[in-house]
Amino acid sequence: MSPHAGKDKQRNKKELQAIAEAAAKNIKSEDDLKVFRQMLTKITVEAALNAELDEHLGFDKHEPSASGNTRNGVTHKTLQTQDGLC
Repeated sequence: MSPHAGKDKQRNKKELQAIAEAAAKNIKSEDDLKVFRQMLTKITVEAALNAELDEHLGFDKHEPSASGNTRNGVTHKTLQTQDGLC
């Protein structure tokens, strides 16, 4: 682990906390919280799946691979969670 990893992790935590605090100002009801949780789950799962696909294929979206293939399409998916559909 690099010597900067701890500082980067702490900075990222502070940035996430600031984002969460800003978002929390708009949450006024239980329904607002549910909608926010669904949105956060969707964003997190999409980011994780895209990162996993990048790693598995060995190239990022819109970048050509060694075989000439590219990932340029989008398919919509629905995820069933304990909070409902995302």
